[in-house]
Amino acid sequence: MPPPAESSDFRQLGTPEAIVSILRAQHITSPTAVQVATLPDAFAGKDVLAQAPTGSGKTLAFGIPLVALLNNASPALPRYPRALIISPTRELADQIADVLADIGAAAGLRVLRLVGGDSVAKQQTLLAAPVDIAVVTPGRAHDLRRRGVLSLEHVLAVVVDEADMLADMGFLPDVLGLVRACPKSAQRMVFSATINDDAAGLIRDRRASSTEVAKHKVTASRLTMRNMRHLLLRVEDNTEADEVVAWIASRKDQCVIFANSKARVVQLAKFLQFYNIKLGFLHGDRGQATRRAVLKAFADGEINVLVTTDVAARGIDIDALDLVVHADPPRDSATYIHRSGRTARAGASGTVAMIVRDRQVDQARELLAGAGVEAEELRAAPGLPRFVKELGARRPRRARQDQSQSAGGASGSGYRGRGGPSASGKNRAGGRVHRPKRGKKKKR
Repeated sequence: MPPPAESSDFRQLGTPEAIVSILRAQHITSPTAVQVATLPDAFAGKDVLAQAPTGSGKTLAFGIPLVALLNNASPALPRYPRALIISPTRELADQIADVLADIGAAAGLRVLRLVGGDSVAKQQTLLAAPVDIAVVTPGRAHDLRRRGVLSLEHVLAVVVDEADMLADMGFLPDVLGLVRACPKSAQRMVFSATINDDAAGLIRDRRASSTEVAKHKVTASRLTMRNMRHLLLRVEDNTEADEVVAWIASRKDQCVIFANSKARVVQLAKFLQFYNIKLGFLHGDRGQATRRAVLKAFADGEINVLVTTDVAARGIDIDALDLVVHADPPRDSATYIHRSGRTARAGASGTVAMIVRDRQVDQARELLAGAGVEAEELRAAPGLPRFVKELGARRPRRARQDQSQSAGGASGSGYRGRGGPSASGKNRAGGRVHRPKRGKKKKR
């Protein structure tokens, strides 16, 4: 059903006065489109299936009803959370837990994050005290259940966030197992930037045909689409693509650069280190402590560039981030949408730039069409005036031979190389070093 007109007050949506006061204290006074659409149904106890763009306020769309529900329920017990939120990645779980901890603490609720990569022993200790809301990744939740330290028998509401990503990552059986472990009476809410059949099936699984489901589709609002600019940067080949990345990464402001594989992330990180660019990198094999340290360093402005796989696509929440770069075209339109949603958040403006080799242009245009995006196309090359102007790109600086820049923030490992690495892994001894092209000096 179409969302109602935006309301200027949470009260009009049925939000309890106590929670309105909590939100006001945090300077949250105007609901977003997805919150306007879903809050009345969620407060009414209906199952909710909602599709909305990233950065549109989905966390509070399910977080506010959870807080309201638990405020009027029996006290929590150790090992028995009263609300369960399932997240596809640790980074997104961190983000959700942080948001809900703010409003939950004011309401006297305890929010606990249970994700892979953290100490199981520590999590067992934390579960020995009453827990109101558990934010989990599927694998760790099942592990804790098998150990007998986590039970879902008292869950009053279960939320599946970014359901399509959970399905794409192969977690759907694990998610279904967790949903089915909750009482049949538990309210279900499924939120995602895109909705496929697998995601929609979570809301209907083992439900009576008469069960009412409130379905909402909130399209990219004027706060996102109008303020998000899309650029297709055409380059000749891989060498020029890497040089263009280095020029963009040398800009004054922060940016996130997405790559399609762990190996590609490491290659780009080493290549950019050669130009003394302050950066961090993330992929699935990095430890949880390192990943959190890198994200914190980026959020605090200690590093200017974050090179990452899709592991962080839905765990970065920085309102001021104004540029997302696809170093390579993503595999599908849904991935493009999720990556791009890291910019133009909370009403801010932003730019999404996708670097496309000439041989990839037709496929890239099809991908953009599938995402419902009209992109400006322009030729990109080191020093090209329009490219420099549109992206704020700058000529990279060569790092000193005795200088090593950590590509992982405080927890990362440095890289040294006299010849400087290229993104293809070659150096001066082994082949060509990718350097920005320079024009010929004019004779006087």
